[in-house]
Amino acid sequence: MSIRKPLEFGWVRGGKSSFPLPMGASEVLKAASGRFVVTDGSGRGEVAGDGDTTLLGFVESGDLTCSATEGRTVLNCIDDLTAVFRVPLRYDGSTYTVNYSTALLGKTRDLIVISDVQYVNLTTYDDDLVVIVGGQAASSATANDGFVYVRIAQSAVASDSAS
Repeated sequence: MSIRKPLEFGWVRGGKSSFPLPMGASEVLKAASGRFVVTDGSGRGEVAGDGDTTLLGFVESGDLTCSATEGRTVLNCIDDLTAVFRVPLRYDGSTYTVNYSTALLGKTRDLIVISDVQYVNLTTYDDDLVVIVGGQAASSATANDGFVYVRIAQSAVASDSAS
């Protein structure tokens, strides 16, 4: 009898250029989750979710609740556009109606956070945050065992044109 190892999420291949990122107060990160972040406007990272239109990168962490003090927790943030990450997909057959298939390769999609877990939402692409480069379909609408391989979409990279 073999024991199945839990699926790991995070960086899997490609470039890994990164920088130390102070995190916002009490941000919750889950190992069995995506960990894409945005800036809070003051140089601190916050978990990206529905409605965010840019990404700062992907922080490396296991299960963690950041310090209640702004910026005290500092994590490595991968901002390399060639990096590929494994992230769970959200598919429940009602609200999130699209499961992974190769027809999604090269498509951009959004992120969603539910109960502190960040998923790729294959149903929407209003914000075009990540590019699908592979994956595995969920075995059912309730199994929650599907995942996708994604890169940060070049169009989602935050830029500041002010000098």
